Amino acid sequence: MVRAQRKKRVPKVKKTEEFDKDDPEAYKDMPVPDKRSSQYTRNEVDEFHDDKISKLMARGVQMDSDQEDEDQEEVMPLDLSDSDDDDDEEEEEADMDSDLDRRNDDDELPNDLAWGNKKKMYYDSDYVATKGKSQQEVEEEDQEEEEEAKNIQRRLAADLSEEDYDLNLLQEFAVEEEEEVEKEERIVKDLKQLSQKEKIKLLKKESPELLDLMQDFKAKLAELKDELQPLLKMVNNGQIPPGKGANYLKTKQLVYLNYCTNISFYLVLKAKRVPAHNHPVIERLLTYRNLINEMGEVDARLAPQLRKLLSAERKNKATRKPAGNKRVMLSEEPDTDLDEDAALDFYRKVEERLKLKKKGKTLQAKDGLEDVEDYEEWEEDPNAKRGITYQMAKNKGLTPKRKKINRNPRVKNRERFRRAIIRRKGQVREVCREETRYSGEMSGIRAGVKKSIKLK
Repeated sequence: MVRAQRKKRVPKVKKTEEFDKDDPEAYKDMPVPDKRSSQYTRNEVDEFHDDKISKLMARGVQMDSDQEDEDQEEVMPLDLSDSDDDDDEEEEEADMDSDLDRRNDDDELPNDLAWGNKKKMYYDSDYVATKGKSQQEVEEEDQEEEEEAKNIQRRLAADLSEEDYDLNLLQEFAVEEEEEVEKEERIVKDLKQLSQKEKIKLLKKESPELLDLMQDFKAKLAELKDELQPLLKMVNNGQIPPGKGANYLKTKQLVYLNYCTNISFYLVLKAKRVPAHNHPVIERLLTYRNLINEMGEVDARLAPQLRKLLSAERKNKATRKPAGNKRVMLSEEPDTDLDEDAALDFYRKVEERLKLKKKGKTLQAKDGLEDVEDYEEWEEDPNAKRGITYQMAKNKGLTPKRKKINRNPRVKNRERFRRAIIRRKGQVREVCREETRYSGEMSGIRAGVKKSIKLK
């Protein structure tokens, strides 16, 4: 009996389902991605660069280890280089070692700009550094420090340029100052358009001492003319005896004259628009002002005596006869310090005045002669009729006095009408518009007043 052969089971082929890329069913068999893995964050290029960097780093670690091994002393060094590959590797290592040696040699050279890597160089004190050293060693170290500081200064100065000095900035400031000066000059040119008050205000702002100096100048000149000059004449005439008082008057005159001269020079500078703030004349004015202030105490003590002398001199002048005034003036004029041109002008003016006075006298004399001739002619005619007076010409006699208003009837009637209106206001009240309700008489009612209408 023969067994029937079993049929072999053929495995069924699973049908592969095709899905679209956007269908989530296409990705159901894929594993869930890990956040920490670099599989989904890096591509082939990133992996290539990572491998390259890791190889280089491993090579550097190997070189460091080889260098450490070489530093160690070998007991029995053996040369087992048999193949050509080993020779090539040894040559490459020798080249690399030579390069490293060069670098180390360069590193060993001292650099001027290097500060050092020791903590002691940064945190140290002179007391600790000089402890246990001789005076000579300390001085040598100080000298080396000084030389090093000078070298650093030279190096820094050599590195500087013109831009570091900010010369352009200074030039800009200079340009701005020039512009300000030009603006000030323009303001000065437009002074004619300012009013008197604005000019005085500007003057007080620019030079406040000018007005005080001008007032002081006038006061000192008046004192020289009214007080010091008569007193010095009395000194020269011998009325005041020589001594400390006479010397004081002379020195006071010199101080006042020099002070006024310096003020006049200061005014000339101001007139020429020359800046006088730093001029030496200001210092001179201050010195003379201080001298005058110091003399004030002496003036206060001598004031009563000087007043008596001046009052006596004035009384003497009043009692003198004013006969030779012209001669005295003409004799004193050549002693003045006037220039020749000024003197000539003065003499011409005096001559013109004399001529005018002479002409006036001749005219008055002519008028007087005519009156005298008329009077003589009237006296010579005794039979002629005498002229009548104003009363004779009018011949009013005993006519009564009449009012002036009666001369013009129109003016008289107008005045009567004006007075009648005034009386009417007292009798009848004027009609006025009622702006507010009537609340009684504001001025009150007098019982004795009767305002009645006359019956005709």
